[in-house]
Amino acid sequence: MVARVKNLKMGSIMKQFLLSLVATTISIVLTFGTAAWLDGKKKDEARREMVMMILYDLAGSIEQVEQTDSVLRCGFEHQVALAENPDLLRQQPWLFAQILPYVQFKYSNTVERIFSSNIETINTLGNVLFAENVSSIYLLRNTYKDLVCDKFMTDTQDGMGLVNYEQVMNLNFWGDYILMGGAMLGEMKEKFTQCQQMMDVSDADLAIYRQKREEMEKTSAADSTLNALQKEMLQGSKRLQKALEKGKKQADNK
Repeated sequence: MVARVKNLKMGSIMKQFLLSLVATTISIVLTFGTAAWLDGKKKDEARREMVMMILYDLAGSIEQVEQTDSVLRCGFEHQVALAENPDLLRQQPWLFAQILPYVQFKYSNTVERIFSSNIETINTLGNVLFAENVSSIYLLRNTYKDLVCDKFMTDTQDGMGLVNYEQVMNLNFWGDYILMGGAMLGEMKEKFTQCQQMMDVSDADLAIYRQKREEMEKTSAADSTLNALQKEMLQGSKRLQKALEKGKKQADNK
């Protein structure tokens, strides 16, 4: 009887011990599992934000290159029109005024530097092929600026040569600018599409991100400061005008 009671007590103790062990194990798993899940979620969010920031920058650059390509094609059409009518420049001296391919990549001094100079960026992205494509697009856009835009500006003396018939007719729009530039643009767009597919980013996703960025820029601290300064300037101008009117009245009354 005593042995039976003793066995029951031991069984109860073992049961409590096992229950306590299971509870402790579950608690540890939940604690570290939740922490790991939260950490993974933060990393996923950081990765997604970085991907969207890079693609937003590249999309804007490709749009600028497309616009520049259109400008050059327009220049060629003007050149054809001038060939048919040599008096066209005399009749319309500013015919080529808008044919100046100029690109100012908006975030080239920030996003590209962050991407190319920090190895942690590559680790965060976690996709080597994506990183390679992005690097290629940055290289292509900078090459486009150097070999197409800057070359055109040099060849035309910053556009000053576009008012002279002989200089305009000596330009090789297709051979020197459009053909090579179009090839680079096509490669940029192809690699960009691959980047979207690799990171599961649709055009709709980019449009939403663009809207969010533009709204942020509109309400940025710099814009708020500028608005405040403009209001202060307007108030100051009104005060000065009233002071001038008052001073003039006093001078007239003397």
